[in-house]
Amino acid sequence: MPHKPLIKIGGVPEHFNLPWVEALEQNKFRHLPAEISWNYFPGGTGAMTQALSNGDLDIAILLTEGFIAAAIKGLKAGIIHRYISTPLNWGIYSGIQQPIEWTKKTKIAISRKGSGSHLMAKIHSRQMGFELDESQFIEVHHLEDAITSLQNSETDYFFWEHWMTLKYVQSQRVVQLGNFSAPWSGFLVVASNQCIAEKADLLKSIIEIIKKESQQFIGNPQSPSNIARRFQLTPAEAELWMKAQTWNLNDHLDQEELQNAMQSLNEIGLFHPSLLLNELKAPWLTWQ
Repeated sequence: MPHKPLIKIGGVPEHFNLPWVEALEQNKFRHLPAEISWNYFPGGTGAMTQALSNGDLDIAILLTEGFIAAAIKGLKAGIIHRYISTPLNWGIYSGIQQPIEWTKKTKIAISRKGSGSHLMAKIHSRQMGFELDESQFIEVHHLEDAITSLQNSETDYFFWEHWMTLKYVQSQRVVQLGNFSAPWSGFLVVASNQCIAEKADLLKSIIEIIKKESQQFIGNPQSPSNIARRFQLTPAEAELWMKAQTWNLNDHLDQEELQNAMQSLNEIGLFHPSLLLNELKAPWLTWQ
């Protein structure tokens, strides 16, 4: 029997990606002409775009703004699926109860440069009328390290997904000062250009499996309990989270939301004059 090629997929260790994990646990990819591996990236989108660039990943589930920022900087990859079509609910956190005031001394914890925690802090501060300097961002790599840096007053603020940080607020390790959402989809499934060129049919098959798995996940009454068990939420909290999310089940992309993301990144200094929207997607996807 010929050896099956290995397709390496990466995602953050968050509840959004449970359909992928359950599909692997239930061996849903067994009929594909490839072996599928799943890799968690606590470092987030910035770590995964680096892994895609290095050839350490073939597919990644990335934040929309993080992928576009990486593409602007030269990442050779394209969207193969709009995964979570609802915007990500970002919480804004601090070690102490204080108003959000940007100054030149403010230190912002981020997982790494180019990550959502980095880009969203810049977009949010600009909307508030203040430009942050790159020297104000402190790379902490992981969520737990960010929480510790806030507690120790090594950093002042941190942007992260609301529900994943809820347990730290409830245990009073940090204070949540507010929420922020950008007007574009939360997560995209992205593949390297090489993978798109050489394995288009395989990628389409993977996405079809994930769309079916997502649909089953949405309709499964046990999903809130599974989320609660794995991610330290109560079943009621997990159910609230699920009701706030929309998993995309078609093959269309929203052109306007990608344009919004590109415009916001342009406003914070990330701009590529010759980058076209059609260059950001696999050729078989269509605009809605």
